[in-house]
Amino acid sequence: MLLNEPYYLFFFNLSVGIILGSIFYRADYCMAGMFRDAFLFRDYSLLRSLILLVVTAMSLFYIMRLSGLIRLYPPPTYSYPSLATIIGGFIFGVGMVLASGCVVGTLYKMAKGNLTNLIAFIGIIAGSLIYAESHMFWESLRTDFILTGNMFLSEDDFIIPLFIVFAASIFFLKWKRQGKWNLEAYATGYIQPWKAAIIIAVLNVFVYIFSGWPMGITTAYAKIGAYIENIFYPEHLQGLSYFSQNSVSINISGINISGGAGPRIDIITFTELALAVGIIAGSFITSLFLREFKIYGLPPKKQAFSAFLGGMLLAYGARIAGGCNLKFIVGALPLLSIQGVVFVSAMTIGAFSGAKIIKKLFL
Repeated sequence: MLLNEPYYLFFFNLSVGIILGSIFYRADYCMAGMFRDAFLFRDYSLLRSLILLVVTAMSLFYIMRLSGLIRLYPPPTYSYPSLATIIGGFIFGVGMVLASGCVVGTLYKMAKGNLTNLIAFIGIIAGSLIYAESHMFWESLRTDFILTGNMFLSEDDFIIPLFIVFAASIFFLKWKRQGKWNLEAYATGYIQPWKAAIIIAVLNVFVYIFSGWPMGITTAYAKIGAYIENIFYPEHLQGLSYFSQNSVSINISGINISGGAGPRIDIITFTELALAVGIIAGSFITSLFLREFKIYGLPPKKQAFSAFLGGMLLAYGARIAGGCNLKFIVGALPLLSIQGVVFVSAMTIGAFSGAKIIKKLFL
């Protein structure tokens, strides 16, 4: 692990982010779009690749655990499922669809010149700051209404993950015979979603090995918001407990490593913030290389409102639940985290509701 080497850790996550930004851009791998297409148009082609991502990561995580390369288990950023997980997941799902992008999709689309996603990005920052005002209420909900004392469906028993991998493989082979893996595309440099899924899963394994836990990104948004608020209202920010608390705190070889959403350089800077900056840079560089960078005009008022509101909701929901789709789908589900299962279930219901709202009010 690189936790005791902060600058190496920063450049590692920055490099991973650059690769991710390019992959997400070239595959247009938007998880919000996957759920939106499934609920609005009954198009499940992209969701298949998401299942492949989860199963691939599940296999690799367990292999790395057996080999001893994964040292921190459970990941220090994971917790027990609570009522807050359900509420946060639902709100996140609604916001994700309204914003036309999740926390990662917003970054890579914004980086190629999409002003709608820039509006969503501003909404995410705003939602993170709004959450800080009510943090203590949600913190009590997280601690007082825990759903179960278990963190994982399976910890040392490998029967469940083996069964999932075997069952999924049957469907994967069926979809291959039906020719459902490759999507028709004419864009230069396009990467098929199933290839992107495998690359993302592999990168997440490397992040877990070297950073100490799987990928996450939403605390970085809150940290950006904290830096901005600290410029204009420093006294108010100092009075908010959310920005003074640590979201992660561990002891490695006698050295305490911690970090949170506050405007300071800490472990979140070297992991989540570095990853976010890398995703923006990777997408931007790729769009320039493919000569596709273009600043699109401002969207219609309804679409702009939907993007901003969606951004605020998904940020608020992510802060309530303690994470986003990147953390819980790409990392927690493969580890069979109950918190991840609860979040994704609530997020799916929220995404369905968000699709209905878009269909009724914005289409």
